[in-house]
Amino acid sequence: MMDKISFGEGLKRGLKRHCPHCDSPTLFEGYLKVRPRCPVCMADNGQHRVDDIASYFTVLLVGHLLVAPSLAIPWFWSLPLWASLGILLSAMTLATLAALPFIKGGVIGALAAVADKKTA
Repeated sequence: MMDKISFGEGLKRGLKRHCPHCDSPTLFEGYLKVRPRCPVCMADNGQHRVDDIASYFTVLLVGHLLVAPSLAIPWFWSLPLWASLGILLSAMTLATLAALPFIKGGVIGALAAVADKKTA
C-alpha cells in the first residue's frame, strides 16, 4: 500500500512533472501524454481526468504575466501594431508551450492527493 500524500506534496511533485506518489520523474511519456501507470510504484496516474483545466490555468497565468504588463508599459504602445503583436504573440506562444506540461503535472498531483483523501 502506498503512503497517502498531502495536497501540497502532490502539487509540488506534479509541478516537477514527477509521479505524485513516489516522486520519480516518470509522470509523462512525452510532452503531454500521461503514463497510465507509474513504472516505479505502479500508481494509476491515468485515472485523473485533467481535461481542459490545465489549459485554463496556463492561459490565465500567461495572460496575467504577459498581457497585463504589456498594457502597462508605455513604450510598448509606441511600437507599430505589427511589431507589438509579433512580440506579444511570440512570447505568449513560447510561454504557453513551456508552462503547459508543468501545470498539467501540478493538476494531476493535486487530483492524486484529493483522491488519496477520499479513499482514506
